[in-house]
Amino acid sequence: MTVAMPQTFADAFRIRHSARAKRLRLVVKPGLVELVAPLAANERQAQDFLARHRSWAEKKLHEMAAHQTGAAHISLSAATSLPWRGKEIPLTILDEPRRNARVELSDEACVIRLPATTLGAAREQLLDRALMTAAQKRLGVRIDYWIQRHAARYGLYPRATRIKRMKSRWGSCGPRNDLNINLLLAFVPDGVLEYVVVHELCHIRERNHGPAFWQLVALHLPEYMQQRRWLKTHGSALLQRFC
Repeated sequence: MTVAMPQTFADAFRIRHSARAKRLRLVVKPGLVELVAPLAANERQAQDFLARHRSWAEKKLHEMAAHQTGAAHISLSAATSLPWRGKEIPLTILDEPRRNARVELSDEACVIRLPATTLGAAREQLLDRALMTAAQKRLGVRIDYWIQRHAARYGLYPRATRIKRMKSRWGSCGPRNDLNINLLLAFVPDGVLEYVVVHELCHIRERNHGPAFWQLVALHLPEYMQQRRWLKTHGSALLQRFC
């Protein structure tokens, strides 16, 4: 399939055909606009879809480029603070005579104790793994809280919930109603996490992003646009910091 692209982001564009895709969709990542197409999709359908969503894709691409310019990746070893539930908390890293890493994480500070014998790239990897393991445990509790608070209201019960580190999505809802939540949401404000959980719960009933979907989201969270704006403003920088 050959799809003509606007010159403004032609260099960033590619098409990926997927046997698993049920519909056409655009995925925008830093420096990349990807049109994911079902195998049965034809060129006319793809052209029409792209024309409808071109402005959105261009805007997202430019936003990501702007955030990348001002938000370079910072190694944990060099960091002195950590974003946690929407605020920066002090980060202290200690090298001690111990065998395993230990993380002491609260809403006020984070202390990570590492084996003094672990050096270089291995130290950075251990530091990242220890922090993310601790963050995942705490995130799981918060996700369960929001699911319990919202699921019963309209019968939106997920089959299972998984937490994993993702580079381009904050969450997803699979065809069997399995929720996938981005591990990096451990670092965002509680209201933003609540919005992402509600967003994915609503996909159990409404699979697309049509008016009925957003009406259902608004029934749960009347001020959801505020949380969406937070993700649009700060999300790319957070992904850049930890990915």
